[in-house]
Amino acid sequence: MTVSLRRFAVPLLLCLAVLGGCAGSAPPRGSIVDGGLRLFADGVPGVHGNADQRQWWTSRPNGAGDLALVDLQGSIALRADAPGGMQMGRRLSTALTATPYLRWTWYLEPAVFGGGPGTGVERGMRVTIYFRTPNRSASSGYLAFLGMGSEEWDRSVEIAFGGFGAGRSDGATQSKWAVDNAGRRLELRPPRTGQAGAWHVEAIDLSEVYRYFWPGESLEDVQIAIIAAGGFSGRVPPEAGIAIGYVAEISISR
Repeated sequence: MTVSLRRFAVPLLLCLAVLGGCAGSAPPRGSIVDGGLRLFADGVPGVHGNADQRQWWTSRPNGAGDLALVDLQGSIALRADAPGGMQMGRRLSTALTATPYLRWTWYLEPAVFGGGPGTGVERGMRVTIYFRTPNRSASSGYLAFLGMGSEEWDRSVEIAFGGFGAGRSDGATQSKWAVDNAGRRLELRPPRTGQAGAWHVEAIDLSEVYRYFWPGESLEDVQIAIIAAGGFSGRVPPEAGIAIGYVAEISISR
């Protein structure tokens, strides 16, 4: 592995009860300063002393792997451990039209993509954007009852980077795509080999992605509620090690 870890590696398991629930009151949200916000620049639980844990959110399905905050050459990154599935995010309150540009970097461990296709589930990392729309008041209770949403959001888009396993990890292909909470998929990058094992800088206009999945709607009243990151679930070869990959330098701006 070419990633250098320094100074700390903070597991998130001990913070789950605080991060996951703020029932009964509206949780505080990260403030946009000078037209933007870097998610991991400050206020991160377990890393910064000024952290307000209520600004942070987690999702941990049954059987999910752990997450850890690590220092990668002076930059805080989120590491997803096999088999993936867990997410950590920051609560925001900003209009999509005011801060449409999302930027982040990520790294995939090459060994994760060895061992063949496994169960046929893709392996990799993801950044998920949760939106609040004018439909929320009418639909949020029903979505929460179905386990598909919450009072905080009613739509989501997941930007993913990964792929299937292959007989040899260097022969596996990875691609980039977006998928909404209804399962509709938009390919953003054709599959190709050689994507794992190197850092990638990504940037995307969220307003364009939103328009693709929900065309003809006004964006003026759409709010970004949460931006989260983690690994998505997929069978990983035991010999691959713990880490699936890393996400770092997540920012939202105008």
